Amino acid sequence: MRFDLTTLKLFVSVIEHGSIARAAKREHIVASAASKRIAELEAGLGVALLVRQHAGVVPTAAGEALARHAREVIKTLDRIPGALTTLAADDQPDIRILANQTGVVVVAAALATYIARRPGARIRLEEGQSLPIIESVAGGSADIGIIGHFQPTDRLHVVPYRRIPLMLVVPASHPLAGRGALSFAEALEFDLITLVQGTALRGWALAAAARMPCEPKFTMQVQSYEVMRAMVQASLGIAVMPAANILPYEGLMQVRAIALTDDWAHMQLYLVCDRAAAGIPAIDELLTHLTAA
Repeated sequence: MRFDLTTLKLFVSVIEHGSIARAAKREHIVASAASKRIAELEAGLGVALLVRQHAGVVPTAAGEALARHAREVIKTLDRIPGALTTLAADDQPDIRILANQTGVVVVAAALATYIARRPGARIRLEEGQSLPIIESVAGGSADIGIIGHFQPTDRLHVVPYRRIPLMLVVPASHPLAGRGALSFAEALEFDLITLVQGTALRGWALAAAARMPCEPKFTMQVQSYEVMRAMVQASLGIAVMPAANILPYEGLMQVRAIALTDDWAHMQLYLVCDRAAAGIPAIDELLTHLTAA
């Protein structure tokens, strides 16, 4: 059974007016043609949709159900012209970016220059953790992800983005505070604060631990670099953080950020998107801008 919009609108009008004749007049169709359309609709569905009475018509249970679905279809179709007009006027769809805590800091300036160049651009930036970000992008609920350390799935288009140095952060009064640089192994005797599972830094911490001759003492896990900085400031431990997340706060919080000499002491950030989305002009343009900024 194939439905046409004119018949569906006519049927809904019949239900609302309680009369085929009144509905025909409302829809600018002669009454006989309207009656024929309703009869053909009932024949095609193989079920009675209306009960004819002297005063007009009333819907059967099947008629009520059809009217409900028809209204939804009509409402959806009525929204299409407005949606297309909005897209044509804005010429730019919403782009949702999910970034880990380091990615949010690193990408901010580049997004500012992009929006300045494209005033109509609509960017939604949200903070998240690397592993859930991968799933969100692969599942289509985000357009672009900025992740670190974890290798994304084969479903994604991957672009290397930024290489951020990792630094050891200690209280200003700490025995290591006077060092200009050191290896991670030199910090193993002290309690270490790290982020929770699912973050890029947590993955890095586990990988770093596997390289050490003795096991690091990961005594505390926190949700954010903000909490991590506060705990180091309170002398509850030391931590490893990306330079972007500590250098702006070093003087303010009276902590010391010390360069790590290990060749693996960096966080590689990646831009990721769905392989099909990589060819969409708006997303492709933004990816190009971010990698060039």
